[in-house]
Amino acid sequence: MAIPIIMPKFEMAQESGTIVRWLKQVGDPVHKGEAILEVETDKITMEVESPADGVLAQVLAEPGARVPIGQPIAYLAAAGEAIAPTPSPANAPAERAVKATPIAQKLADEHGIDLSQVPGTGRDGQITRQDVEAFIAKQRSAGRAEVSGDKVAAVPAARRLAGELGVALAQVSGSGPGGRIQSADVARVAEAQVAIQAAPAPASPSTAEPQRGPAVRQRIPLSGMRRTIAQRMSQSTREAPQFNVSVDVDMSRALAIVEDWRATQAEGQPKVTLTALLVKACAWALRGHPALNAGFEDEMIVEWSDINIGVAVTVDEGLIVPVIHHADRLSLLEVAARLNDVAQRGREGRLTLADVQGGTFTISNLGMFAVDRFTAIVNPPQAAILAVGRATKRVVPADDGQTRIAPMATFTVSADHRVVDGAQVGRFLSDLQRGLERPGLLL
Repeated sequence: MAIPIIMPKFEMAQESGTIVRWLKQVGDPVHKGEAILEVETDKITMEVESPADGVLAQVLAEPGARVPIGQPIAYLAAAGEAIAPTPSPANAPAERAVKATPIAQKLADEHGIDLSQVPGTGRDGQITRQDVEAFIAKQRSAGRAEVSGDKVAAVPAARRLAGELGVALAQVSGSGPGGRIQSADVARVAEAQVAIQAAPAPASPSTAEPQRGPAVRQRIPLSGMRRTIAQRMSQSTREAPQFNVSVDVDMSRALAIVEDWRATQAEGQPKVTLTALLVKACAWALRGHPALNAGFEDEMIVEWSDINIGVAVTVDEGLIVPVIHHADRLSLLEVAARLNDVAQRGREGRLTLADVQGGTFTISNLGMFAVDRFTAIVNPPQAAILAVGRATKRVVPADDGQTRIAPMATFTVSADHRVVDGAQVGRFLSDLQRGLERPGLLL
């Protein structure tokens, strides 16, 4: 019997994946656990492994195709077994299985509810009776006396995007399983509406010169990583009441210790950078301020015991945030090694899912771009992010009452006011400043 290979789900918010390339060809033997293709999500590129031994009998999606999660993309067969051709997922979408308890399924059938729209709180995401009842109550509170089965089928992210862009879901054709509307479908309709609005009006008999807007160089649809950034940052600014606290840090000793490391490092050792020292300093300071090593999830404040520092890295497509896990347990040289590794693989598109998950605090350093100061947007569900500007020479007061010239940098924390207050952020910044101005405390 043929075994389907389906588009896997790597991330919580993932709706689809793009086929990058097939590592095996039709007719090739494959073994269970062997990589057979590469799939790109909005964040990373991952290898998909074979679920069993067999022969790659049929490929349903070619490189470049974007396929909703849960749809078959290929079939395996036993050696010598033939399988009938299967329609392409684009022409015959397969419905994705939903895990639900029997009571939840019965209740959903009675009310005509699409269970794919119901968040599951049971084990491994299973939908329970309470989940369905909560969904019914939510729909009724929105002004519906009864949940109808003919509701437009759309994934939650597509519904949110439609609300933000002013797109009526009834006007959108879904490309997902069972015709379910995906975010990309909403984006296409929004782009078409913009194009119609931007089209020139019919010529007027008036001899007056028609009023024109600015010439358009190009229109770039939001897709892939840029679409994910837009959605997450819009969510962050819409849902989290954010505030900013800044402090100026004397970077004299921090810069000196980085130079000392570079001057004395043996050949082949990882390059120690200022960003590596920043990661080390933040991890050190966060140990004394767990309120900032926290997040906001499900109407609760969650404080994490692990200190995992995300570092924003610019790539051609936008921005990625690889994570240095357990940064407080690492030496400066170990932090530098991991930072160099994930930054390099990030620019090459070779990050794994583990590289970008589990962050508890984020650093965004634009000092290398001659940016003096800026504020960053909190990366949900995290409670805080640190923005670092460049170190520039400024006149500062000296201990003897005179003045001196010192390299100063502005550090700004943006924080979610639902989780932390200004005094907590101020105390964290004070310790971070102390650690960087006296880096021996970190070592």
